[in-house]
Amino acid sequence: MFTPPFGPGTRIHDITIPFSEAVPTWPTHPKSAVEPMTRIAAGDRSNVSRITISSHAGTHLDANWHFIDDGRKLLEIPLDRWCGPCWVAAIPEAADVVEPDHLEAAAIPPGTERLLLRTRNSRQWADWNGATPIPFREDYVGVSPAGAQWLIDRGVRMIGIDYLSVGPYGPANRITHTLLLGNDILIVETLDLSRIAPGPYDLVCLPLKLAIGDGAPCRAILLERTA
Repeated sequence: MFTPPFGPGTRIHDITIPFSEAVPTWPTHPKSAVEPMTRIAAGDRSNVSRITISSHAGTHLDANWHFIDDGRKLLEIPLDRWCGPCWVAAIPEAADVVEPDHLEAAAIPPGTERLLLRTRNSRQWADWNGATPIPFREDYVGVSPAGAQWLIDRGVRMIGIDYLSVGPYGPANRITHTLLLGNDILIVETLDLSRIAPGPYDLVCLPLKLAIGDGAPCRAILLERTA
């Protein structure tokens, strides 16, 4: 069982982007919304909002069922798959797609099971507070099918990336997802790694407990042992 090392020798890094109507969404998904239902200023007794969100908007994770129709749904995946020691690897800013040579050069320790990739995608999250709309970008950095196979061959069991999808935009997106989820490599997407240095951390990633889940929004933090 993973025991988070909270205490005076632990620094907490929030790697979740703010959720609001301004978050970019996948082109075929509905726009996210946070709408007022009741407001004290309007004479109501409390402030209550209605939230409209895709299961794959904002910082979120992918269960196997997302691309594998007989794959595991969210509640069938133990929480400890999402939590535990991880490694943050920096991919060069010039990389348009994460290929095996980028992963080879990233000094990822053998035996790494949870891997987060910091690419140039993270630049747009650095000073964003959720107030200004960010349009969806087709030129984001994703992992190529060959890169996905590299992860499979090295025994990685969970991969995280700093944009809406782990695979690049276009036909390769489905191939990357199917390779990863079909080999039981779980996925976390839209992480803010802009202030995270490469190296070892403990990951805590907790999804909404959806009864039937292909994926879910989540709160993700990294714990850095400083003492």
